[in-house]
Amino acid sequence: MAPPNVTIELIQKPTEPLAEEAVQLFASLVVGDPCMMALTGGDWSILPDLGRVLVYSLSSCPGVSHMFTARDETGALVGFTLFSLPGEPILPTQEKGRVSAYISKLSPEGRQYFAETMGKEVPQSSDEMFGIEGAERNAYWCSLAMVRADYQGRGVAKAMFELAYKEAAKTGAAVALTTTNIRNVPIYEKIGLKLYGERTFSSQWVEWTLGYFARDWGTGSHNVNIVNEGSQCTSTIMSH
Repeated sequence: MAPPNVTIELIQKPTEPLAEEAVQLFASLVVGDPCMMALTGGDWSILPDLGRVLVYSLSSCPGVSHMFTARDETGALVGFTLFSLPGEPILPTQEKGRVSAYISKLSPEGRQYFAETMGKEVPQSSDEMFGIEGAERNAYWCSLAMVRADYQGRGVAKAMFELAYKEAAKTGAAVALTTTNIRNVPIYEKIGLKLYGERTFSSQWVEWTLGYFARDWGTGSHNVNIVNEGSQCTSTIMSH
């Protein structure tokens, strides 16, 4: 159970100010994360830009994504999760431009790594780990899950996921995600997700590991970014 001062909501149409709040929370939580080091090419100054790519690519697409928020009694955002619904994602032209702008800030090595890893290796690893082709697009996929540090371990993530499970049941799809933070393994297991395995990825900057989780994978058609009670779920990303 989340603290009594925290309100959990499903936001049908996230606003730009909300998306920016989510970006700032993301950036505050994932500094030092090995995966983030690899995806920024070791340049932490562009971490907020990566956050905008990950957040806006879903929050700007009502009807193909769900955003759950946790706010305290002052209205401050203390947590959020972003899920993509089952189906082929459609990225708006504006967001394609945001992705291109981010990639242009990477070094040549960073651009190649981002394209190969996020475009090919991570999605393929999800298919292999879950044993289902197109796992990311066939699940109710958690791309990001973040909880502010002072609210971690207090039931906030669990409360958001309990709402997400209800929405996922309406689609008949499994809930799935990956995490870049090993300390999230027991957290996800406690909230009803099963660990399918782990895989380590190499880069010239750092090695990093993904843990693969799913719930109710055998009950329907299903669909990696970033989860963390302070981690990222992937969209392929992660959680915190």
